[in-house]
Amino acid sequence: MKANAMILGLSLVVGALGSAVPASAQAATAQNINISGTACKNYNASEALDIDYLTSGVRNLNASPRSVICPIARHPVTGPGQAYYVDGSNYAGASTTCTVSAYDYNGTYLSSTSFTRSDATYSNYTSLPTVSYWGYTTVLCTLPGGANGVLFGASAIDS
Repeated sequence: MKANAMILGLSLVVGALGSAVPASAQAATAQNINISGTACKNYNASEALDIDYLTSGVRNLNASPRSVICPIARHPVTGPGQAYYVDGSNYAGASTTCTVSAYDYNGTYLSSTSFTRSDATYSNYTSLPTVSYWGYTTVLCTLPGGANGVLFGASAIDS
């Protein structure tokens, strides 16, 4: 009798813990994922020394525009598309051009969208019409020369 009561008690505790896990796991997947511009890398190998990293992001020290490429971490999505924010700043009338692209797990191109911003500070909302559950996304930005722009980072938006 005592053994049955103990088994029943353990079953109730395991059941309560088991039901709590899906709720917290579901809450975690309903959040946006941000990545700092410090995760970006020079797009062209010969321009590696032109790219400078700050605590707030990445910039280009060369007088000519230079490109950086950044991963965009994200939760796998089941819908056909996904939204993103790309954040940065420009100085002295400079502009930054970026392209957000999606690829399947095997490298097959899925979709992309581009924008150019010349705002002093920007948070550019964009979306891709086609992404893959197992795929990847990147943002390729051409930064203005002379340290006249900083790419702060990118965010994948969970909806």
